[in-house]
Amino acid sequence: MSTAMRKHYTLLIALIVSIGFGYSQTNKSLIRSGDREMEMENYASAVYFYSQVINRLAGGNEEQMYHPYSVNAFYKANPKGGPKEFEPPVNPKTSDELLVLHKLSDAYRLVKDYENAEKWYAVAVENPKEEFPYARYFYGYSLMKNGKYELAKEQFSKMMEQLEEGNLYYELSREKFGNCDFALEDEGTFTNATIEILDSTINNGTTSFGMMYHRDGLLFSSAREDTTAPAEYEHADEIYNSDVFLTERKNNGSFTTPEWFEGNVNSSAIEGGASLSPDKKAMYFTRVNPLNHSETGIYVTRFFNGRWTEPFKLGDDINKEGFKSMAPSIAEDGETLYYSSNRPGGQGGMDLWVTTITEDGETTEPVNLGELVNTKEDEITPFYHSPSRTLYFSSEGHIGFGGQDVFKTTINPVTEWWDAPDNIGKPINSSRDDAYFVWGRDMQEGFFSSDRDNCGECDSLRTLNMHCNSIYSISRPNIEITISGYVFDFDTDEPVPNANISFKDVRGEMETITLQADEEGYYERTLKVNEEYFIKSTKKKYFADANIQNTLGVVESTNIMQDFYLTKIPSGEIEIEGIEYDFDASTLRDKSKQELDKLVEFLELNENLKVEIRSHTDERGRASYNLDLSERRAQSVVDYLVDHGIDRQRLEATGLGETTPAVIDIDGEEVELSPAYIQSLDDEEKQEDYHQRNRRTAFKVISE
Repeated sequence: MSTAMRKHYTLLIALIVSIGFGYSQTNKSLIRSGDREMEMENYASAVYFYSQVINRLAGGNEEQMYHPYSVNAFYKANPKGGPKEFEPPVNPKTSDELLVLHKLSDAYRLVKDYENAEKWYAVAVENPKEEFPYARYFYGYSLMKNGKYELAKEQFSKMMEQLEEGNLYYELSREKFGNCDFALEDEGTFTNATIEILDSTINNGTTSFGMMYHRDGLLFSSAREDTTAPAEYEHADEIYNSDVFLTERKNNGSFTTPEWFEGNVNSSAIEGGASLSPDKKAMYFTRVNPLNHSETGIYVTRFFNGRWTEPFKLGDDINKEGFKSMAPSIAEDGETLYYSSNRPGGQGGMDLWVTTITEDGETTEPVNLGELVNTKEDEITPFYHSPSRTLYFSSEGHIGFGGQDVFKTTINPVTEWWDAPDNIGKPINSSRDDAYFVWGRDMQEGFFSSDRDNCGECDSLRTLNMHCNSIYSISRPNIEITISGYVFDFDTDEPVPNANISFKDVRGEMETITLQADEEGYYERTLKVNEEYFIKSTKKKYFADANIQNTLGVVESTNIMQDFYLTKIPSGEIEIEGIEYDFDASTLRDKSKQELDKLVEFLELNENLKVEIRSHTDERGRASYNLDLSERRAQSVVDYLVDHGIDRQRLEATGLGETTPAVIDIDGEEVELSPAYIQSLDDEEKQEDYHQRNRRTAFKVISE
């Protein structure tokens, strides 16, 4: 080869290397851009940058660039060459191609485009990369979100085979495997509920979500072209941002054209998930930095002097620096604010928290709703339904159908804290994300948001919820709720005929209703939803029996079974066990007070009875002294009962000293513990025990 030819060849090789190096550098720059968007939780933007790498590696050019998640943006094949469809590379040939295959799979999942996520993860698991050890879990997760439960179970099983117990993704795979079984077997709670997607008046633009009741209409959030905004308002760019809108319900059930919420709530940022206080003087809402979704906080605007004030961000107690707070929901009392945050002190992910709003508008230190409600995954969009005293929220950590499901929980009367939640089932919940659930007061109608159906327009880069959410209505048919049961004799199990059954409204809003059981002891009554009653059965010559029943949150026709067991009033006295006094005194010990508290409850239940409080001593000491001591002790019991609300006219204090020894059962025989009997015993320990039995306090019913 000549010298000239060698020089020409060397220059050609250098040019090829230079072009390749530049091409590689461009790809790396795009990957870095995608990574940066991922860190800021701008997942749709990340999809854009990662997809350009795949596009370039597949031989595309600028005219062919794939532009996902923008209105009317579809891939167009160039007749001169290049890929005709945007598909994952089946056999990645370069390290960049393999890397982006996995990164793009994650980005599709996080942007909630599960169809594409499934397609790309299917290839990613066949081309594993050490940096992405849990791709198979996310493949199963995407399959589950697409309702392919059996296929998802296969992937979760394979993931567990690769991991050891205790690994987070082993535990998550096991949980999601259970979710798939639940989804395949569960028939749903709201089997009679009807759901319907609202029309384009509400579901317009790229997403609509978060419908919330208030007195004059309904608030909701939407990313749409807005013709009602003030002329001076301009979005940051041509891509729609989510704003807060107000609409009202017409007589025919349809909605008025949504109006842009007045004041300065809406801005070039992302606004959504608004909640108006009952007095309509404050509105709490979520605001998100459209350029960095990790900057998410709760704001408030107040109605003052006929206008809405400039919104301001709540303080550090709610919006903790470096963490997200969102989805505020003000309760009907106007004082309790529920919200979701990933702040420290929770169970993991987004947790539900509650704070109290003081009279001057300040918020108290928030309290986490606890490990029964919150999980290591996300809990969001709380809504407290005051009439049923039920908290609704969405969770991905509790067993469900896939993604965010709607759950409900109430306060446990024993623990006085939130109980383990229940999945409210189909058709409200689906394999996709279902959230922002709200009920009307009578629970006949409600709303929720879901991404279960395909969107008419492509998703926006700037909306609060990346995937296209729509608002659905829930309607529930009229239901019949009855309560029925029998009244029995406690000792014989025989029916008690014609017993009285009274229904007292716990809230005090309705008058007490009394009915009578029939000759067979049977009763029945119709109830309404969201009622709570103290129900009591009474009969002459019997002690009463009672229970509390409610129809809080009942959504289907049901019959509540409630039986009562009445005990006959004995002719003799009834010992109050556990009553103790200080030595040689009438002072009640703390243990005695705990027992007397039970007697207070008994006398409140049997408010028709007049009783005699009877105090006894043993025979040791002078008879006159023992009589005086027993009278003082009986009186101390009466005074305690009166101090705790029992009418003194219903009580008599009687001291009997040593005059009436106790009678107990010994080997099937009734034996009086007289001084002679006790002294005849050789066992000193038993003697002392029987002396203690004589030192007793009892009561006797003297009239009804």
